[in-house]
Amino acid sequence: MGKRFYFFIRYLPDDVDDGLLAGRCISILHGVLSSEQNDIDGGIGVAFPQWCKESLGRSIAFVSENQQHLEQLKQQQYFKVMKADNLFDISTVKAVPTNVPEIRFKRNQGIAKCFAGEKRRRLARAKRRAEARGEAFNPQLCELEREVDHFHRAFMTSKSKETKFLLHIQKDINIAQRSSQYSQYGFATNDELEGTVPDLKIVIPLF
Repeated sequence: MGKRFYFFIRYLPDDVDDGLLAGRCISILHGVLSSEQNDIDGGIGVAFPQWCKESLGRSIAFVSENQQHLEQLKQQQYFKVMKADNLFDISTVKAVPTNVPEIRFKRNQGIAKCFAGEKRRRLARAKRRAEARGEAFNPQLCELEREVDHFHRAFMTSKSKETKFLLHIQKDINIAQRSSQYSQYGFATNDELEGTVPDLKIVIPLF
C-alpha cells in the first residue's frame, strides 16, 4: 500500500470538553465527505493520539493516502476560525513514518442499545410488534444484558435532521493488517469497514 499522510489538531484551552470538540471536528469531515461540491470521495480516517482510559484526549488527527484531500480538509472554515481564535493548534500535513503500529478506532452503534433510553424505545417497539401479531408481550426476552468493552463518546449534531446523537467509539490494538476502509465519519465499523490508522501517539509531539 502507498504512503499515508496526516495532520492533527490540538485543543488549546485548559478546560475543554474533548467529546464535544471531537464531535465538531468529525462533523466537519462528515460534511465534506457528504458534499457533492468537492472531489473528496472518502479514504480519510480519524485517530485520537492521546486516547486514554478517561477520555478521547486533547487532540484529534486525520489520516489519508491522499495528501491533497487532507489539505482540502484543513481549509474548512471552522478549522480556520478555531485556529484564529487560538482555540486550536493545527499542524501541517505530514507523511506517516514507516513501521508505525496499526490501530483501529471503530464506531460501535450497538452500544446505544445498552442504555436506558434506547432500551425503552426498543421495548416499546417490541410491544407494538407483538400486539400487531396478536401475541403476548414478554419484556424479559428483550432485556438481555451485554458486556461492553471500553468506549468514549463524541457528541454530534445532524444538520439535515436537526437532531443530536452520540458516536460510541472504541479502540482496537494489535492490528495485523492495514486497511483504508472508513465510514463517512472516519471510523471502522463492527462489520463491513475495517479501516485502521497509524498509532500517532508515537510520532506526534503532543506531551
